[in-house]
Amino acid sequence: MASDTVLVIGTNLTDRDVLTRTVKDIGHPVLAVGSLQDGLALLSSLRPKAILVDLDDTEAGALDLIQQIRLESLEAPLVAVSSTNDSALAVKAVRAGACDFLVKPLLPQTLREAIKRGFAQNGGNPALSAASTSVAESDRSSHNLELLFRGSERMHAVEDIVRRAADTNVTVLINGESGVGKEMVARAIHQISGRLDKPFVKVNCASLPAELLESELFGHEKGAFTGAHRRKPGKFELAHQGTFLLDEIGEMPLSLQAKLLHVIQDGKFFSVGGTELISADVRLIAATNRNLAALVTSGQFREDLYYRLNVVTIPIPPLRTRREEIPALTQHFLSKFCLQYNREMPAISSETMRLFQEYSWPGNVRELENMIRRLVVLQSEALVQEEIALRTEKPQYDMTPHGPGLAKSAAALRGGRDLGLKDIAKKAAMAAEAAAIKDVLERVRWNRAETARLLKISYKALLYKIRQCGLDGHKTDGRGK
Repeated sequence: MASDTVLVIGTNLTDRDVLTRTVKDIGHPVLAVGSLQDGLALLSSLRPKAILVDLDDTEAGALDLIQQIRLESLEAPLVAVSSTNDSALAVKAVRAGACDFLVKPLLPQTLREAIKRGFAQNGGNPALSAASTSVAESDRSSHNLELLFRGSERMHAVEDIVRRAADTNVTVLINGESGVGKEMVARAIHQISGRLDKPFVKVNCASLPAELLESELFGHEKGAFTGAHRRKPGKFELAHQGTFLLDEIGEMPLSLQAKLLHVIQDGKFFSVGGTELISADVRLIAATNRNLAALVTSGQFREDLYYRLNVVTIPIPPLRTRREEIPALTQHFLSKFCLQYNREMPAISSETMRLFQEYSWPGNVRELENMIRRLVVLQSEALVQEEIALRTEKPQYDMTPHGPGLAKSAAALRGGRDLGLKDIAKKAAMAAEAAAIKDVLERVRWNRAETARLLKISYKALLYKIRQCGLDGHKTDGRGK
């Protein structure tokens, strides 16, 4: 059984002491070590509740060791921290296995919430955390179902499908844009089903590299690969008799899709390095914001797996098509964050609510939630109104042959030098491309994976163009992919 101790790993003594005090402030005993290797050696005996890794001044190969630590302690949330809000480092840390990336100095509440989110990502096993138990209990409340389904006719139709499918073991595929609430619908299915008192386990297929994802799903045996010092059960095994949500299923590598197909067909699988079949009675729910049928056509998704998953499909409409829910959602998030951050309830003027109702919400419910979080923390309606106004503005391009804007742009592109028409056209194309990329990045809050999908280019090509256009200096909040 996991202990209640949080393991802090960091080479800088001063920073390590500060992190240690922060952990104590949230009520946990703490053990601090000065190297990643020392932390790795302690895992099997300590079985920590959570792991905090300081990426500042760590030895070379820190991200590789984070991956090993993650493999050794799948159930413990691993939070990476740094004094620099470096989006590239955040992406690498999350891909290595961190559940979150936080910027120092840390507030106790921020760390507490990150650990909670980590437990939720790892399946929310109540045996692992009292916090996750309270989250699970709140998910069972009728109020949450009321909030999720009763605010609009479109979501009432979703509830009808959920209730019809919930009491069966049929596989469900949930479709919808990022942030619409696919996980909430999956939890509602679990809550209404006969598996309510069994585990609800979730894995995000886009958050882990293929080799780590296979171990996460199916577990591994001692000695299966470098760093596998003991046997680890996979999430399928942990979800036995419960519900298993495979989020962002469209990002699952083809190499794992065949193995998943066999699990769905037979309910049995081999762990990584294992020789004995493991049985798992699991209700499978898959969620995606991508068009799986199109991925099948392009050869990126197995057709046989698609038809196995697509037994009952639940499409979740975007928030812009169910604006009547916005007042109730706003009030819900206000109450939630005022309680969480111990702040007074801010007043919402009719002007702010009008802006909420008119805004397109490309990030859907998640974007609304984050905006209300900022409103509660900053206690400023004006800042929120300004933010919506900035997001709503679109760059205007005057492409008429004699447009003053075009002449002005050409002069700016020349930069005072005599350039040929081809050079001017090339620079203008680069400027327009940079503006388009920046516009999409801002609409999806600098989520690079989502931006690449919307622009229909590869993730690697997008990263190259971001550097080429000089956009790589943007600092994200650590969650951008």
